[in-house]
Amino acid sequence: MPHEGPDSNGKCWSRCISFKCAKRAMLIRGQTIWCTWLNDVCVGPSCSYAQCIRSKMLPDNRCGLVVRRITSDVIKPEDFNLNIKLKGKIARKIEGDIV
Repeated sequence: MPHEGPDSNGKCWSRCISFKCAKRAMLIRGQTIWCTWLNDVCVGPSCSYAQCIRSKMLPDNRCGLVVRRITSDVIKPEDFNLNIKLKGKIARKIEGDIV
């Protein structure tokens, strides 16, 4: 009955192993997941007491395990221009090391 990860649409669902009810009211009855607090079928991640024990449930009920992050470098290494002027012994020591 329990499955690992999201459903076919990438949404979190109550059959996931990581899904948890904060009220501890989730009960499996045959093929349905029952909420003993409401005495009705569990509404899944749209319930305000739904939690993911991996902390991967996103605000729009999507599973964070399948979402890929898009990262981009805002600052590039070419943007840094270091003009440091040193005096004394440090300047003499570093002058020989700079190629």
